[in-house]
Amino acid sequence: MSQTISFIVHLPVKAEAREALYSSLVKVLDEMSNEPDFVNTYLHRSVEDADTLVLYETWACSAQYFQDCHLKKAYRVEYEGKLKNMLKSERRFEWLELVKSYESKGR
Repeated sequence: MSQTISFIVHLPVKAEAREALYSSLVKVLDEMSNEPDFVNTYLHRSVEDADTLVLYETWACSAQYFQDCHLKKAYRVEYEGKLKNMLKSERRFEWLELVKSYESKGR
């Protein structure tokens, strides 16, 4: 069985940068969905804070490989360069360890 990693990314964006971050992020998500290690991602907006975007991602690789390889891909360079100026506080990764999974039973 191949290794997979799932994580949540919290992006607390400045209100004035909301649209710029969203459009930059969608470009990155579109590109990363073509990566061979990519499994899925879901983009959410926090109900408690409309200025916080939340990603749930799953990749078929280790956390270390993701950080060393995928975060440094060419299509991320511009996004990563301007991200800090668009956030009101630091981006936070929450790494997850799978305990048990459930799939739809086709209701």
